[in-house]
Order: sequence, then structure tokens, then C-alpha cells
Amino acid sequence: MNTITNVTDVQELMYLWLSDKSKTTVETYSYTINQFLQFVGKDLRDLKLEDLVMWRKRLELTYSTISVNNKLRHLKSLLSFGHRLGYLEQNLGSFLKIKPEKNRISEKILPTSDLQKLIDGALLLRDRLLLKLMYCCGLRVSEAISLQWRDFRGNKLTVFGKGGKTRTVIIPSWLLSQLKQLKSSFPHVFVSRNGNPLNRSMVHKMMKRTALRVGVNPELSSHWLRHSHATHALESGCNIRLLQQSLGHSKISTTELYLGINPDEGSSDYIDIH
Repeated sequence: MNTITNVTDVQELMYLWLSDKSKTTVETYSYTINQFLQFVGKDLRDLKLEDLVMWRKRLELTYSTISVNNKLRHLKSLLSFGHRLGYLEQNLGSFLKIKPEKNRISEKILPTSDLQKLIDGALLLRDRLLLKLMYCCGLRVSEAISLQWRDFRGNKLTVFGKGGKTRTVIIPSWLLSQLKQLKSSFPHVFVSRNGNPLNRSMVHKMMKRTALRVGVNPELSSHWLRHSHATHALESGCNIRLLQQSLGHSKISTTELYLGINPDEGSSDYIDIH
């Protein structure tokens, strides 16, 4: 089979595959693939379809449908890439089907009262402002912790988002004023005591501890703030195209998932019978 690369093993193939991905994507995808390789105990070129089927079954014993699907997407992407480069004679990933997922966004929207408790409950000013920024501007945690002071232009913020895409986000003047309290000689906005930028794990642990302390759902994650931002903005009359632009969604269909989501309201509220 003709090839367009000289890679000789999976690690070299992964290096090419992930070469243009963000740090977060590299970490996530690498973990999945190494998890798969450890399970099958063989090179990708020796795979059989039953290896993929058995791995899927193994994942389904531990992970949710969404998590299983994400891991399968990672593997399918690598197998497809390897086949296009000629490293793999066939693309077994094409036989892996992604199962339908339930839209569970409504379960991940915090009421404003809980959001306020979460923010007020954070012990450090840095953490309170990080939570405010992620909620008020709908930022992903990776976008927030990678922010540098040079990304600010007045009340406009340049955000480097998923897939290497850049977008401009408007920051409320009151929040911008508060963020300036963190100004330091370090390039990043949100830093540790040593001046290093925060990582996702640090933020995740901080949110969990804070949620438990103030009585907010401890199952929450940083992405719940983004879900809450989108839903609350639409409920308050935000144009869906503007929301799409602010969140950095490439497809309007992704933003439309938030339309009409209100876990505290239903059509039964409009039925008048006792």
C-alpha cells in the first residue's frame, strides 16, 4: 500500500495526528488511545473488528453513553487518519457506530441562586472572578485559564477556543473592573501562587469543594456554567445568532440545543384544572 509518511509505530502516528491540536485535546485523546492500546495489547495494524467490539463492551461497563461515544470518536478519528496516511490497510473505525445520546443539558443548568452561592462561596478572589467570567461570558474552562492580559482590548476579549478558532467576547464593564484587581506581572490572568497558569484539574477540584461547602449540586462541572449562561441568556431575550457567536459554535444547530430548555417550567403550568 502506498504511504505518504515514514512513521513506523503508533506513537509516531499519534504525534502527527495530534500535531495541530490544543494542549487539552492532546491530553484527552492521548489518554483514550493509550487506554485502548493497553486493553487490546497489540499494534493498530494487527487489530480485528472484534477488538473494537470488545473494547466498546468494556467501556459500557464503566462510562456513560456520552463518554463511551467520545472515546469511540477519538479512536475512529485516529484509525481514519492512519488509513488516509497509508499506515493502516483498512479503516476498521468505519464499522464503529455512535449510539444516539439523550440531550441532558437541562440537568446541567444551575438556577441563578445556586450560581450566586457558588461564586460567593469561593474562598479566593481569583476563584470568584474565574467563576464569574466563565458564567457571564460563557467561556470554556480551557479558554478561561489560558487567558493573558494582552488578550484584553478595552471591554473586548480575544478568546482562543476549541479547534484553534479565535473569537471576540464582550466583557461587562463591572466584571472588567473587578478582573483588574488580579493584575500582576505574570502574563496569565488566573495564576497559582507561583505564577503558573491554573490547570483544569485545579479548577475542577475548587468547584467541587465550593459546591459541597455551600450546598450546590456537587456533580457540577465547569461546563455547567457555560450551559447556564446559554440558557439564561436566551431566556432573557438574547438573539440566538449572537449567542452562537459568543459561544464560538460553528453550527447554529449546536446553539439551538438550548432553545426552550427550562427545567423549572413545563406546558403543565398552563393547564388550569384542579
